[in-house]
Amino acid sequence: MTPRLKIAFIVIVAVQVLVLIGFIADREYTLRTGTEVVLQTVPIDPRSLFQGDYVILDYEIATAEWYIDIPVGTTLYLSLTEAGDVWEAESYGESKPPENDAVFIKGTVDRPGHLDFGIGTYFVPEGTGLLVERTSDVKVIASVDDRGKAVIKDVVLDGVPFNEARKLKAEAEKEADPPPQR
Repeated sequence: MTPRLKIAFIVIVAVQVLVLIGFIADREYTLRTGTEVVLQTVPIDPRSLFQGDYVILDYEIATAEWYIDIPVGTTLYLSLTEAGDVWEAESYGESKPPENDAVFIKGTVDRPGHLDFGIGTYFVPEGTGLLVERTSDVKVIASVDDRGKAVIKDVVLDGVPFNEARKLKAEAEKEADPPPQR
């Protein structure tokens, strides 16, 4: 390998590593500095044969008559307000809300009347996708930063955080199927 080729290889690898670090740092920034909001989901799809178990999440605030005539690809900012145990959309605009203390989430119109917030997929351990599918009330705890970017912190199933719900399910299965006696 020539010296020039070695340098090119090192530069390419370094750029890839820096992009990966930047992606991770951006998500970490959102998790650490963002406002925690709870979003209500709508029906979900729990599995992919190619990627393993994951949950496709859609949100009540993602669909509204408000943005039915807005062109696909448009970026919108939804101002959020606490309404009981979840946050709801209060208003929307094509620019960030002017108030410094406003909580808002950034979405892109991906089809008429529907927004994508970039938090529509949540990977779960293998064999646990059905646990989510069989839950009647699924909420997402997300961290939303001052740019409107959201990152999922946790998924809550019928009021129980996902990892606790998994443990409860495993314990119930052990009790229902005790080991054979010798």
